[in-house]
Amino acid sequence: MKKRTRLDFSQHELKITETPEIIVHYLKKPNTIIDSIKFINTNGILAVTGDYGNWIFCRSFVPSATGEGVSDGYWCQKLRIASTQKDSNFDKGATDIEIKERLKELKENKDHYDDIKYEELKDYYESLIELESGEGRYMIEAYDNLPFNFDSDDIPCVYQIDYSLLVIFDAFEEICKRLKNKE
Repeated sequence: MKKRTRLDFSQHELKITETPEIIVHYLKKPNTIIDSIKFINTNGILAVTGDYGNWIFCRSFVPSATGEGVSDGYWCQKLRIASTQKDSNFDKGATDIEIKERLKELKENKDHYDDIKYEELKDYYESLIELESGEGRYMIEAYDNLPFNFDSDDIPCVYQIDYSLLVIFDAFEEICKRLKNKE
């Protein structure tokens, strides 16, 4: 499993507390509370608290017995459902890279498009690269200029997951790994 951050949880203590209604997985450096994270499972939700913020997910965290990796996308989705927490930030640089990739693919597959549709898409992607605005303005202009018969999913927009949440995901995986090795 590829680590998302430079934090190494392999030397952290893992304490597990269970009651009929609550399971708590607590990671912390020995003899300190530095880089501590608590995963509190109760009534179908997961509350994560500690040095990397407070996060509420609409699913319980059940560590994989096989030690499989944690899906960032899945957990970001469970974070957003009926929630106002922000898991990521618009990344204009990465969005521009995505647009350039789409332009490259478009040019490589030019013969799959009629000339009008090809030019319309090419002009659209090139206009998006020119936008210097932040997320809100970018999305408004991208929607306003979206070619006819194109879906909003065709708008290139890349988000960078919050670093603290990436730390949480690395800690998830450390717990999974430890529970697998315990067997």
